[in-house]
Amino acid sequence: MWNRKIGIVLGLALGIILGLSAGMGLIQVDAQQTARELTLVNIKYEGSNIWVPGPLVVKKGERVRLRAINNVKDDPAEHGLAIDEFGVKMVVNRGKPETAEFVADKAGIFRVWCHLHLPHVATQLVVIE
Repeated sequence: MWNRKIGIVLGLALGIILGLSAGMGLIQVDAQQTARELTLVNIKYEGSNIWVPGPLVVKKGERVRLRAINNVKDDPAEHGLAIDEFGVKMVVNRGKPETAEFVADKAGIFRVWCHLHLPHVATQLVVIE
């Protein structure tokens, strides 16, 4: 019983120390290992189809997992989501979310757009240094 209590206390203390060390920058977390998860939802607002929220902001070098949900009720039942500079191009069917993963390896402002139906359903991805 005594050894179990000591183990629990030591485990909690180690967790707190590691958490504080990571928060103070003493332990570096590899951005390539953990993906930043973002979600875009396609909606119709005042007659226009748009991806919300936008713009999306990430740091250069981050791995991004982008989930897209098509929530527009009228036809067409599918819309595209493309970010040319990062090789993202997917078709998002109503009711069937899609996911793309990429590394934001260049800084700048990049167009997020529907490659199936021009010129609507657009937003931006901002990659900061």
